[in-house]
Amino acid sequence: MTAQRPAESIPDSSPPAWARAADLLCLGLLLLAAIATLSAGLRIHVLGLRLTLTSPYRLLLWIGVIALIRHVAAPANPAPQDLLRRFRTWRRRAATDSTCSAPVAITSSTGFLIGTLSLFIVLTITMTYPQFLHMKDALHDAGDPLLNLWAMSWVAHQLPTAPVHLFDANIFAPNRWTLAYSETLLAPTVVAAPLLWMGMPSIAVYNVVLLSGFVLSGVGAALLVRELTHHTSAAIVAGVIFAFLPFRFDHLAQLQLQQAEWIPLSLWAFHRTMRTGRWRDALWVGVFFAGQMLSCMYYGIFLAAYLVVVGGAVLLTTVAGVRQRLLLLAASSVLAAVLLAPAGTAYLNARHDVGERGSAENMIFSATWRNYLAAPAVNRLYGSTADRFGSIERRLFPGLVAVTLAAVALWPPLSTLRTAYLVGLAFAVDLTLGFNGLLYPSLYQYVTPFRALRIPALAVILVGLSLSVLAGFGVTRLSNRIRSPLARWAFAIVLCAGVLAESQAGAMHLTPIQTDPPAIYADMLRDIGNSPTATIVEVPMILGGDQVYMYYSTFHWQTLLNGYSGFFPPSYLSVVAAMRQFPDARSLAALRERGARYAVIHGEWLAPEEYRRLIGAVDGCGCGLTLVARRPWQDREISLYRLPIPSVQRE
Repeated sequence: MTAQRPAESIPDSSPPAWARAADLLCLGLLLLAAIATLSAGLRIHVLGLRLTLTSPYRLLLWIGVIALIRHVAAPANPAPQDLLRRFRTWRRRAATDSTCSAPVAITSSTGFLIGTLSLFIVLTITMTYPQFLHMKDALHDAGDPLLNLWAMSWVAHQLPTAPVHLFDANIFAPNRWTLAYSETLLAPTVVAAPLLWMGMPSIAVYNVVLLSGFVLSGVGAALLVRELTHHTSAAIVAGVIFAFLPFRFDHLAQLQLQQAEWIPLSLWAFHRTMRTGRWRDALWVGVFFAGQMLSCMYYGIFLAAYLVVVGGAVLLTTVAGVRQRLLLLAASSVLAAVLLAPAGTAYLNARHDVGERGSAENMIFSATWRNYLAAPAVNRLYGSTADRFGSIERRLFPGLVAVTLAAVALWPPLSTLRTAYLVGLAFAVDLTLGFNGLLYPSLYQYVTPFRALRIPALAVILVGLSLSVLAGFGVTRLSNRIRSPLARWAFAIVLCAGVLAESQAGAMHLTPIQTDPPAIYADMLRDIGNSPTATIVEVPMILGGDQVYMYYSTFHWQTLLNGYSGFFPPSYLSVVAAMRQFPDARSLAALRERGARYAVIHGEWLAPEEYRRLIGAVDGCGCGLTLVARRPWQDREISLYRLPIPSVQRE
């Protein structure tokens, strides 16, 4: 009988703590050098700290010096050898449980995270091509992306300087709580704010957050399915399904609708809480749920209901420790409530100004069963179904691969978890049907947060999540019939390729965006001098189209009468109506009433003859408007006028 060969021994050659710190410092400096290259220089100015780095070469020089000193002082433990040792350690920790139903080796959590993160970064760059080549100068369009870019920039600007007035954004003056008129994007902005503080262009930061939504959604779904199935390849397939749902490519302009990673992470933490009974896992449920609410309120409200349904189904089948689990989940709910309290207060105060969504809007954007046959018009395989079976906001086709794999998972006999997600799938589909379904009318009537929504069909994100989880179970069931590990992975790769082919939308449409503001705003700042923040009106006021003015405001942060958001306050609508005959007495009275100090007249938005007529009327009105400057812009001209000192200043 041959003796079993012992596993390869890996000597412990860990470097001293100071050497590891030097290695981490080099990696950090390398990351800063990459950011400096992308942002054309670092310019940090926050909390009185100023740091400017115009070139990455100085950082590379420091990296070389530190690496040389570290190598000379610890030659027995070179950094490459230490990295190789860590990689071998991860491989050694990989274990195959022969008693587990999953035939695939389950890698360590760290190795799994690194692998899936790398995979989804590559897939996201490929599926959103050519966005990665235009991170600093292009967005999907100049509508909602500029609104969300402005919101992120405002939060990053306000947090270190005046967090008490975070929700009093610089639009729709003199109204307060204006950030809460739409998605606040607090969670992704808090994570990305250091990039803005380091001087990375706001367009580049926006695109990083946009693409991270695909990446982290895939990683989150993979973590969830791996927790449920203990099957690595099934987790990867599920992550690909959720990350690249066809629906998501129909909403590339809505940053908040790509921030869905918190949904699978919330469920991952929930299932870990049910399995381990640990406080740490339960508190993560609250953190992840709050993260979803502060990234996309729609998804957060839908997720709350979904957690009740799926979580309730799991709890009903739990035999031991139910009381303890309920206590843990109650604590997670309290934590989420604390984290959401500031934003919740802002939304409640904003509701007094702008009201709630009417049931008519919800009826319009309620899906029908036909809408599940409609893919986005940009979809290469199924784009012809967009107009035939769908309409705006209601192209909900989830992909044939996902549906087929879910059907395999639901073939009897059913396990407890598959039953729970079947119930969740049915509930999510009913949510998308809105007022055409069974439960949504009651939710709208009796659950206050639902009255802030207008598009029930957006609950399709939970349909996609349910299908991805069930598809993971389906892949596990099919893979268990395949003996060869190589064949199992080949099968998973084929499934992923099918999912990506069904989601492929072709080359992503991009709109170039000005990376510098018009020079007229520098003239305005010089004229303001050391005075407090001034209120300005941008002419023409474009109802539903003032996003460009909001983007320009990120370069000067003065207060605007203009604005664009999910809601329009009545005061803004009255100003827009009054400004149609600017500079007549009615429009000037409206500007004085709202404390306007400057008027910026944009010739690039007006026909040449209309601009000349307007400028002539302003110069000849004798109403106290003083010309400050005129500047060329986009082959046209912008004029800046100072208004008489207003009698009412913004609170």
